[in-house]
Order: sequence, then C-alpha cells, then structure tokens
Amino acid sequence: MDCNQAGLAMMEHMEKTIQPASARDLAQHVMHCESCREYYIGIDMALDVLSEEELSVPPVHFTQNIMAHVRRLPVHTPPQPSATPAIRILWGLGAIVLGVALLFAFNPEWWQALTAASPVLDAILSAMATARLFLADALENFTTSQQGASGIAGLPLFNISIIIAFVVGALLLVLQYSEKSHKA
Repeated sequence: MDCNQAGLAMMEHMEKTIQPASARDLAQHVMHCESCREYYIGIDMALDVLSEEELSVPPVHFTQNIMAHVRRLPVHTPPQPSATPAIRILWGLGAIVLGVALLFAFNPEWWQALTAASPVLDAILSAMATARLFLADALENFTTSQQGASGIAGLPLFNISIIIAFVVGALLLVLQYSEKSHKA
C-alpha cells in the first residue's frame, strides 16, 4: 500500500467503512511510514474528540430564517462608469495615436521602413506629413507675428500638439454634451 492508498484507507477508517483486509494493510503501512503514522494519529485524536463532544442541533427553521434575513439585505449595485463608451473609445484612440506618433518621432528608421513597405501607406503618410507641415508653417507664422520676430525653438511640433489637444477636447465636449442631452 502506498501513501495515497493509505490516505483513502484512513478516510474509510474514519467513516467506519474500512474492510478488514484494508485495515491490516493500513496498519502495516503506518508501522513503516512516519508521515502516514502522524496523520493517522491525528485522525484518531480527532475521532476521539468528536465522539466525546455532544453535537448541537440547530433551531427549527434555522436555514429558512437565515435566508429570509439575507433576502432583506440591500442589493449591492456596482458603481457605473463616469465616462460614456464613446468618450472612453475616443480617449483610447487618442492615446493610441499619440503613442504611435511618439514611437515614429523617436524612431525615424521605423518611419522609413513603414513608408517603404507599401506605396499606398507611403501616399497616406506623405499626405499627413504635408498637412502637418502646412499646419506647422501656419501656426509658426501666427505665433511669430504674435510674439515678435524671434519665435521659439521647436514651436511647430508644440503647436501641432496644441491643435490636436484642442480638437480632441472639442470632440470630447461635443460627445459629452450629446450624451447628456440624450439622457434628458
């Protein structure tokens, strides 16, 4: 008998359903295996304590009373998210666009590899680059006329980020307002 079989035999012993042959094999195993012997002694001690103790009987209708009390408890409702799904999607897409833009800004070789991979993608990215340059020039001219002839180094990229933030903010406000007007 191995330790697993001894464990099953100990459960049968505890339930008083063990066969005489299994009881002999269990006794033989316990004599040679110290860990099973300790486990067996623990089970015997637990059985002795349980046989000495008088088990209490629950009151009449105990389960029904507990269940009635549970039914009277207030139902937990999880908090609702504050942002609507459309706003969360817009924030997520904005974060993805910003992440990809930063990725390409700091890895120009990836930009070149991406444009070399597909002519269609190259055309789309070229159009985006042209639009970016147009906006950067327009904003640089605007800020230079507002601040004097000196300007600020790196202003076009900063201006583009301000425009993107403004557009995303405006879209979020429009979505927020439309969601509130639909709820009313």
